[in-house]
Amino acid sequence: MPSDNMLDSRAALAAEIAESVQLALHAKQSAQQLSATIEKNLAEEARRAELKLAYLRVAAAGAFSLFVLGRLLLSRITAIAPPTMGSLAASLGWMTFAAAILGLLRKDWYKPWLRRAIPIADAVLLVGGLGLSRLGTDPFAGPPGLATTFAVLCVVLAFTGAFRLTRSAVELTTGLAIGALIVAALLGWLPVVSAGGSLVAVLLSGVLALGVTDMVRRVVMNEVGRVTLDGLYDEAQRIIDAREEILRIVAHDLRNPLNTISMATTLLIDEPGQDPARVGPLRIIKRSGERMNHLIQDLLSVTTIEAGRLSIAPQKMSVGELLEEALETLGPLAREKSITFDVTGADDLPAVRADHARVLQVISNLVGNAIKFTPAGGSITLSAIRADGRVQFSVTDTGPGIPPAQIPRLFGKFWQAKRGDGRGVGLGLAIARGIVEAHGGTIEVQSEIGKGSVFSFALPIWGRADTVQRETSQRTAVPRQEETQASAM
Repeated sequence: MPSDNMLDSRAALAAEIAESVQLALHAKQSAQQLSATIEKNLAEEARRAELKLAYLRVAAAGAFSLFVLGRLLLSRITAIAPPTMGSLAASLGWMTFAAAILGLLRKDWYKPWLRRAIPIADAVLLVGGLGLSRLGTDPFAGPPGLATTFAVLCVVLAFTGAFRLTRSAVELTTGLAIGALIVAALLGWLPVVSAGGSLVAVLLSGVLALGVTDMVRRVVMNEVGRVTLDGLYDEAQRIIDAREEILRIVAHDLRNPLNTISMATTLLIDEPGQDPARVGPLRIIKRSGERMNHLIQDLLSVTTIEAGRLSIAPQKMSVGELLEEALETLGPLAREKSITFDVTGADDLPAVRADHARVLQVISNLVGNAIKFTPAGGSITLSAIRADGRVQFSVTDTGPGIPPAQIPRLFGKFWQAKRGDGRGVGLGLAIARGIVEAHGGTIEVQSEIGKGSVFSFALPIWGRADTVQRETSQRTAVPRQEETQASAM
């Protein structure tokens, strides 16, 4: 049967996966909403463009109608042949359609299906008008008069799709213009040679309209993306500034009172003749203050690492002295829990190039983490060996071990195998990883359920040419781009 710890870990993992999925869905939903907003704005721009086309249509229909009416009037006083009734009907129908569309658009009546309906109606009116105008004896109805006008209007029809700002609209208007030319040629209303030349012009117009449409949409998308990213950047910068301000308050306004409490309790504990019944509570107050101070320092450290501003000062450091200092500092903590703490290292280990205080912090975090999870009667060993031109440090414990599913998640921030665990807030391993990476190394873990865990990291040997060249680049930690979501502390 799985232990309660494993069940809690699985539940925590399931909760974090659910949270990640929700964030992904939210991001996807936001992208969809942004895309929908862009399409809505493009549709509004297409409506305004359709209104402009309506004015142009009325102007063209009006010019054709005036031409027909002018010939009709001139035929009464001159020898010019009058227009046919078909020409009059075509001009009247075209003008009526143009005026009706303009009136509807001026009243803000616009539907998405009009992007298809209006060009189809334009094509039908072009072919119908050409057919009507050819009825009767009208010199203008023969080439090159009416045929040239028809061909020019077909080219214009093909290009009008660009005003509707969709590729489908351009493809539709180009196809309708080609169809109108083919129908007119098949019916003999348009010479085959003229129809062929006009067909080439229509295709060129369609290609140009397609390029214009793509360019407009690309410019709109890029502009919206730029504005969106600028907004997100400004918002992120405001959040960062707010966080920095909070951290300043934490570092100054909270740590100073804690230090005062710690010093005051120390004085009270050391006061001669102190009542033993009061010493116990005073020690509890002191330890609580020290723990709060340690948590504050962890928050400041992990924030510095995350921002890529963790500075290290590499220097020549004796491995033996480092191990002795770790034993003196961490030994009492292990003994309080009845845990054996040993350090091992060969006497001839070379000095390493590292920041003494930072490396001691890494060891303290790793050993402290082992102390928290190793039961009484267990053992912890800090060892150092020479391997691959470096000195490798390892912290080995006889604790319960770490489930394989949790190992990839160990070094993230604020993750714990068991939620609500009072033994930490999940920052120690994240800080250790950041410091090790600032030294140009990596931290690794091997664990087996029921047999314990081994955390290892390596430091460069003092005086090696390859480490000297990297000294400058190692002075500042580089922030990680992805966060592996976990820490056992």
